[in-house]
Amino acid sequence: MKSPINFFERFPFLNPDDILTLSQLGVLKRYEVGDEFIKLGSTRKKIGIIQEGLIRGYSIKTSGEEVSVIFAKEGEIASTHDLIFYDQPSRQIVEFLEPTTMLVLDYRDIERLATENPRIEQLRVQFIQDFLVKVLRRLETFLVCTPEERYLWLIQEEPSLLQRVQQKHLASFLGITPVSLSRLRSRMSKK
Repeated sequence: MKSPINFFERFPFLNPDDILTLSQLGVLKRYEVGDEFIKLGSTRKKIGIIQEGLIRGYSIKTSGEEVSVIFAKEGEIASTHDLIFYDQPSRQIVEFLEPTTMLVLDYRDIERLATENPRIEQLRVQFIQDFLVKVLRRLETFLVCTPEERYLWLIQEEPSLLQRVQQKHLASFLGITPVSLSRLRSRMSKK
């Protein structure tokens, strides 16, 4: 993705003025590996449109174990559902797994524009729909698939993550231990 404008051009219902307005609302920022975009308990309603790089959203269990909930890469949005949908402090942390450049926007600005512009409202609804589809597909894999089937789903849906994400993060995302993931990979490579 060359620029944030390219992201908005994917939505044919936006006109050039809408795209310009949205692009000017945000600030292009660069983050390093390990930086946190959203901290635990954060209340700032912000989203990031990833131009280049990779993020991981994760929660921390009461045991202290980190559980990877979501990954987002180029052309995708980084935020948490607590901030955007519920207007509550974030229960997740969003961290950068790679050096990342993204357009950072205050979601309240998008909400305000959406009340004035039906095309921006359509974009806001599209963001929500895309997020829900991604989350529901993942939830479905946990309800109906074996760990091996979840791994195959990941290979099919997000193959680049296999090279870009540490095994421990992939394992927690799949709901298995790193040792189980290693065994699964070994077993599948022999097939």
